[in-house]
Amino acid sequence: MWGRNHWNILAQDLRHAVRRLRRSPGFTFTAILTLALGIGSSTAIFTIVDTTVLKPLSYRDSGSLVALWERVRFLAFEPTGPNPRHVDVWRKRAASFSGVTLLRQGAIGLTTGGSDHPQLVGTVMTLPNLFEVLQATPLLGRGFIPEDGVEGRDKVAILTYNLWQGLFHGDPNIVGKSIRLGDVPREVIGVLPKSFHFPNRNALRSFQSKQPLSSVPEPSVFVPAAVDLSQFSWNGEYGNWIALARLKPGVAVKEAQAELNLIETQIVQEMPANQRDSRPGSLQAFVQPMQEAVVGNSETGLWLLMAAVLGLMLIACMNLASAQLARTLSRQREASVRTALGAPMWRLLRSSLTENLLLAAAGGAAGVFLASEGLDVFRRYSLVDLPRLSEVQLNNTVLFFSLALIVGSTVLFSILPALSLLRTDPQGFLQQGTSRAVGNRIGRRFHSWLIGFQVFGCTALLLVTGLFSKNLLSLMYQEKGFETEQVAFAQVNLSGQTHGPAHSRIAFIDSVLESLRGIPGAQAAGLVSAMPLEGESWIESLRRVDQPNKEGPLINLRWVSPGYFETMRHRLVAGRFFEERDRNLNSVVLSEGEAKSLWQNENPIGGMITTQGRQFTVIGVVADSRTASLKSPPSKIAYLHYKDRTPGILFFMMRGAQSANTLVASMREAIWKLTPQVTIARVKTLDAQVSESLAAERFQTFVLMTFGTSALLLAMLGIHGMLSYSVAARKQEIGVRMALGATRGRIYWHTFSEAGPPVLAGLVAGLIASLLASRAIRQVLYGAQGVDPPVVLIVATIFLAAAVIAAFLPARRAASVDPMESLRSD
Repeated sequence: MWGRNHWNILAQDLRHAVRRLRRSPGFTFTAILTLALGIGSSTAIFTIVDTTVLKPLSYRDSGSLVALWERVRFLAFEPTGPNPRHVDVWRKRAASFSGVTLLRQGAIGLTTGGSDHPQLVGTVMTLPNLFEVLQATPLLGRGFIPEDGVEGRDKVAILTYNLWQGLFHGDPNIVGKSIRLGDVPREVIGVLPKSFHFPNRNALRSFQSKQPLSSVPEPSVFVPAAVDLSQFSWNGEYGNWIALARLKPGVAVKEAQAELNLIETQIVQEMPANQRDSRPGSLQAFVQPMQEAVVGNSETGLWLLMAAVLGLMLIACMNLASAQLARTLSRQREASVRTALGAPMWRLLRSSLTENLLLAAAGGAAGVFLASEGLDVFRRYSLVDLPRLSEVQLNNTVLFFSLALIVGSTVLFSILPALSLLRTDPQGFLQQGTSRAVGNRIGRRFHSWLIGFQVFGCTALLLVTGLFSKNLLSLMYQEKGFETEQVAFAQVNLSGQTHGPAHSRIAFIDSVLESLRGIPGAQAAGLVSAMPLEGESWIESLRRVDQPNKEGPLINLRWVSPGYFETMRHRLVAGRFFEERDRNLNSVVLSEGEAKSLWQNENPIGGMITTQGRQFTVIGVVADSRTASLKSPPSKIAYLHYKDRTPGILFFMMRGAQSANTLVASMREAIWKLTPQVTIARVKTLDAQVSESLAAERFQTFVLMTFGTSALLLAMLGIHGMLSYSVAARKQEIGVRMALGATRGRIYWHTFSEAGPPVLAGLVAGLIASLLASRAIRQVLYGAQGVDPPVVLIVATIFLAAAVIAAFLPARRAASVDPMESLRSD
């Protein structure tokens, strides 16, 4: 019978809780909405953190996968992609690995026949043993075999599941069919399973400190690399390839790194004398777990967002606890009657917990739904290229986390109301009048503590949000060294066969530039070999010819055409820009910082420099610019004429008299009119490029601002609720004060002062918490201070103003109390 009665009592509690919630629709809706937003945002952020940081890579025994890097003295020992010749020596001599592979990522135009323009897809060119190292097996067809890495037999390709489904509509007969990548026809030999995900170029960068690229396609096609090691020098080619390996069972990362460093010493000794750097430690190996390499610097930012959303969740629970405490105290008469009639205390507690559990369950279900829909939209349209973004989805771990949030939130905002019920004194309460029964000193103290906690969390969150917002604004509006308005660009990827010879590429570039300059409204057009705001590239050493023994600084090489500087409106410091006559000269234009590091206060114009084994004459100096990244100091750059090394990936820049948006279609049409089959990777405005280069900062700031605003509103509701509860509980006291001569102004001041201590204590505690988090913030934000006095002042002002607004209505209600009515009510 006990079991049946138990379920009957539970059903009674549920019906009773539903009736109580239906009688308070405003509170019920607000509570469910608050929990839905809190649990939904927490679940969404945790899903991203779980997939990106916590969840192992989606390969068999992924913990044994490592990335192999090299630290080179003349590259400032920054971990970088290794030299392919060195990797070949590692493969032959290292005993720590069961397999070592080499790969490089790119993007190329894919055509399936007909006259359609090529579709840009991400590619991975790799040694044939990549899938053996990853221990991945194709869903259809076969993987690569060693013979596929032989020149002439490498015209094969393996597709990812998403490309097979999207472009080929899941054709079951795809194996054996031909596709064209660039100008090369390739036979499809396999399709990878749906669960296979390979990190893109941003997640697995050959230069780990390089600015992430914008609009990077996911790897969709894998092709074998027929590597001819004789084409690589022994002490160069760094940063173009990436090496992955699988550790043998029982081998630790440090052991493998020690073995590779021993081999590195042997490599230096075996290098040709004219390429060797004999200084100790000039070449070192660095072994890194693959997951750590993929996650990169995004881990700190994600954990900060996780802390922020959990802080918001805690504030929401404190707010609901405050509201429930007020409702519980207002129902103490009911509880006293039930206790006097013989209801046990556990029954009262379970009745209260049942109501809160219903709220949490409804809010949690809505929150999980919001998280699922929000993550789907985020995956499709986000400009933030987070590592492993394509793998982000709800899973059992995330659902368990959501369940924990539901249960935890129920406990958090139920415990204080439950404690108030434990102190119910039926006899004493029923002997009191209603006005005295509502509330007590302990209840008001609990409210004050809750408000203090809310203010603390809200202040810390607002201070962090303020730092992120100020940092974003400073990055957006700092001096760039070039002008982005009215400029559009087009990225064109040339194929190796049609435009392989240098003269063919030069002819193509000349034709396109002439066509772009003929577009109505065009003011200037030019070419550059590297897209602005996509990081450093082609890093080389540079020296003065008259000082051959003096080591010069590392610089970024850029190949440009006449008209590039005019299009970007770089400021000329000395000399001249490139002109048509430089086609027959060996000319170079230096950035101001590079010129000063080489010539100090001397005039560099006419000076001679050497780089890549060639000599060039300095014809101009341009002001430093942040063309590599807005989040780092200006890079030292040397600009060469594009005929000296015509790149295969071209960036055509164009400035118009009108909005840059009007140029996008015209540029695409002009290029395809010349060569319909050329791959146009992207065409967009330079302003959009600036915005996308700060996508991560914009995303973090937007999320934090959303959380901060929500936390501020919740804190205001909490202050308003605390003071409203206090005014209702002390109505008779206020009436007595006014009857004895207290003025309305005095009542206002007394009400405001009641909120003062918890608000000020929370502000101070929040400031201390932000101080403790300053180190992590400095790691995430370029140039940010741990504590910024203007930000602290603004946050404190906003919060105090919000507290005054929240306290005004309760204070006004208190000052409007009628003393006679209040005294007669006892």
